[in-house]
Amino acid sequence: MLFLLRRWFGIIYYTTQNSYFPPHTQNNMVDVINHQDDNEENGGDIADDSSEVLGDSDDEYKDYVHPKYKHLDNATYQKVKRDDPSIINLSISLNCNYQNGECLFNNIDWKKDGDCISNNTQLRKIKLSYSGTPSGRHWEERYILGEQGHNLPTREQLQDFFSCVYKNRYIDTFEIEQIFVDDEFGGGLMEGLLIGHPKIDQIIIVNGRLGSVGCSVLAKVLKHPQTKLKHIRLPYCQLDDEGIGIVCDGLVGNSTMKELSLYGNTNITHIGWRALSTVIRHPNCKLVDLDLPHTRIDKVSSDILVSVLRGSSLKALNLTNSDCMYGVGWQTLFNQLSQTTIEHLGLFHNNIEIGVLSLLGSISTLKSVDLTSNRSSSSTPTGWRSFFNSLQRNKIKLKRLSMSYNHLGNEGMAALGSLLCNMSSLKTLDMDGLARTGHIGADHGERGDNVTSQAWISLFTTLQDTNLNLMKLNLRSNQINDEGVQLLISLVSRMTSLKVLGLGDNVLVTHTGWQALTGYLQSPNFALEELHLDDNDCGDDAVIAFTSALVHKKTLKSLRIGGYEDVDSDVEEDEVDNLISERGWQAVSTLLCNKTYASNHTLQDLGYDIPEEVGDELCPYLHLNKNKDKVEVARQKILQTHFSSSEDDTAMQELLDMELEVIPSAIAWIGKPLPIGWEGTQVSGLSTMFNLLRRVPDLFDSNAQKKSTLRGSDN
Repeated sequence: MLFLLRRWFGIIYYTTQNSYFPPHTQNNMVDVINHQDDNEENGGDIADDSSEVLGDSDDEYKDYVHPKYKHLDNATYQKVKRDDPSIINLSISLNCNYQNGECLFNNIDWKKDGDCISNNTQLRKIKLSYSGTPSGRHWEERYILGEQGHNLPTREQLQDFFSCVYKNRYIDTFEIEQIFVDDEFGGGLMEGLLIGHPKIDQIIIVNGRLGSVGCSVLAKVLKHPQTKLKHIRLPYCQLDDEGIGIVCDGLVGNSTMKELSLYGNTNITHIGWRALSTVIRHPNCKLVDLDLPHTRIDKVSSDILVSVLRGSSLKALNLTNSDCMYGVGWQTLFNQLSQTTIEHLGLFHNNIEIGVLSLLGSISTLKSVDLTSNRSSSSTPTGWRSFFNSLQRNKIKLKRLSMSYNHLGNEGMAALGSLLCNMSSLKTLDMDGLARTGHIGADHGERGDNVTSQAWISLFTTLQDTNLNLMKLNLRSNQINDEGVQLLISLVSRMTSLKVLGLGDNVLVTHTGWQALTGYLQSPNFALEELHLDDNDCGDDAVIAFTSALVHKKTLKSLRIGGYEDVDSDVEEDEVDNLISERGWQAVSTLLCNKTYASNHTLQDLGYDIPEEVGDELCPYLHLNKNKDKVEVARQKILQTHFSSSEDDTAMQELLDMELEVIPSAIAWIGKPLPIGWEGTQVSGLSTMFNLLRRVPDLFDSNAQKKSTLRGSDN
């Protein structure tokens, strides 16, 4: 212990000019799962910068996810008041916070204390929600913005709050959830906020109801000459033909809108889609992303929309779960799309004949396609071979291909390997569940179209000498065995851009396969940010080897381990013990904090299936590692390990035993204040200094001889 303390502080003293803990350099490569940067302020000419929506560049494809919000509780409220940079996305409940039961909205005087919002320079997204339904009301009848009642915010409070948001010059997204905008007062609040605000360019209304009033407000905002709106997302807002018609009336001629999401609005018929086609046809329309999952589009509606796509600005079309579309409808759609510049297609969980899917090969501009869980009866290995051959024959250069939960079989996999050999443009490849289900929830093992272990060996062997350089590779729930893993590691070791590798639930892999993976972790070329190994038979030895290899790795943020369930066991899932014992978890704990500066300060996530008692110990360290200042993370771990207890004098005595010229630097290092925006547990260096002063007040005397005498008497 004495040696370690002298080493820490001695190096601090003798290398002051060179900084012992160099600032951690954040890796700038895209995180393809959580790609959207909440801190980024987008700019540029909206008329021709479609990359803001699509993330279109030579080396990346944006996957959008719902942003993570901080819920307004007392601790968060204090951070917002301090302009804490860790609070970027703020969620405010108009009733009890579902996490901790607190309800702060009604307890805050927004006119008096609202400057915490209006003057905040860090906030970018605000979400206003109401969980549940007002007292005494049917569960489907949600809170209407501005209505009065017991425990509901007053209209004056709402006006003051919206005024605070309006005065903020940095917020770019406003979201309301489970709130109806269906009367003049609520509509007036929304209109007053959105018209004239210099920054808000995205409005999200989730699981609410936009009556004629709410739709009219959106239309008025879209028509306003000063509108900044670029993104409107209205999932499950009970829009019908009348409502979408009103919104489209505002969109006609609008030149700022780039994204429109109507996810889950099942009451729109061909009448409403015809109104939308009028918007797309207008020469001023700059829509880039049209999101229409779960909207019950049929052939008639599809024909109306695709008839206006040629020559339009549209680049992305999402038709996930279009249950009312069948063979002829899809055929017409794909033929029309071949005459457009469409780049991204979302076709998740549909029923598309493989022969029709082959028409995608005629869309020369196509860059990404999601074909997860295609439920067609023609989705056979032979059919998929035909599809992959079509893409190869037409030299389609995809950046993203999602084939999860399909009946590829060994025959389809062989054709896929041939395609991938000639597709160096590909950055994201999803192939989950090719051994378990042809579509989600359906067993297809009896059909003989599982992708076998030998097929994976053949695929990885075929790809060894290619230029494939992925950023994300998802292979969860497959029959990859040890030989397959060894070939896979040989393949990915040469992928300099790979950031995400998913190998969860590949239960055929044994200790031999995990040894090969350990070698990859130790490689100087290792640059993964996420490694998913959950639901595997890893065990203690493999985990210990992983942690030893990761001590000095500064890129890996997520290592998902644990949660293994024996596929031959009849034991319920919640009764299955994790095969990682206390010995394995102790190795993880040592990796995160080994009582010296050499701990891992990057790892932030271990997945969801870790024992509760283990989580209590590890979660504080994982939370600490989320801070960007890795110098301070290392300092906090040392302080918490050795100086957090005022009753333990061991570390204090050893500090006193250092050389005199080192002690001032050690004291300065201990007393350094925390950076603004610090997250997680903390030990105040000032408290440590106080304990030191209380014990040896003469230590702070400038008379070195007196200190020398003091040290001699202690010995």
